[in-house]
Amino acid sequence: MMITLQKDRYETLGHLGSGATSRVDKARDNVIGRIVARKTFLNGFGEDLEQQFLREAQIIGQLSDPCIVQLYDVGIDEQGTPFLVMEYVAGKTLEDHLGSSALTARRACAWAADLAGALALAHRAGIIHGDVKPGNILVTADNKVKLGDFGIARFVSQISGSGLLKGTPAYLAPEQIQGEPQDPRSDQFALGIALYQMLTGLKPFDGSSLGAVCAQILNADPVPPSRHNPALPQALDLIIARCLAKNPKDRFASCDELASALYPLARSRPPSAAPKTRKPIWW
Repeated sequence: MMITLQKDRYETLGHLGSGATSRVDKARDNVIGRIVARKTFLNGFGEDLEQQFLREAQIIGQLSDPCIVQLYDVGIDEQGTPFLVMEYVAGKTLEDHLGSSALTARRACAWAADLAGALALAHRAGIIHGDVKPGNILVTADNKVKLGDFGIARFVSQISGSGLLKGTPAYLAPEQIQGEPQDPRSDQFALGIALYQMLTGLKPFDGSSLGAVCAQILNADPVPPSRHNPALPQALDLIIARCLAKNPKDRFASCDELASALYPLARSRPPSAAPKTRKPIWW
């Protein structure tokens, strides 16, 4: 049975955003006394889907990682509408950051590595995010990233051939477009697109229509990032190419492996001249 809402527990403070299936408000939890983000779905679920929604929320709520927006509560309101209560993150989305300034390669690699680690944790719990994109990545005031909106995630065992897992067209993997079974490497493909944007300011697959974008994802090889930004090392070209491989078998075996490839680049610095030393003075 679905958990019901304690009356007047969550006080709405302001609107944060809306999508095709839900809206998100800033709210105060009047029981605990903390500020939260409350996501309300615009349409109710049938009884079977409500139980699935609750089971998935229970799994997602157990994910604990600094780079995952924490899920605090789940239930239905007085009108029977399902909702999620999540950690409120003060800051902007990665999409906002990409629109205002370029990222350094070190920061892009650090953020992508942290996100890959968070996805690996979710994948080990049997959860595919399904909609990794800059708009679902929050950047905190201290320049850390958090992955949010696991609202369309499904258990791996439930998604094969179901057609239930949807996402944003420009970030879909080829297997998602073709309606084939998906696995965690579909999230890796989307993260590779986001990393490409962080490094170049451009999307690797773009077009004037949905069909054109999907055709590029299925058939076109993206331009190596270093062609747009010559300062990037060749190692990043290879990492991006592997993330964006058409065949999932050609991608990294896991997001943990991707994170391991990115962290050394996040720590590396451009070569600098050796410091000048003074000759000793003998008295």
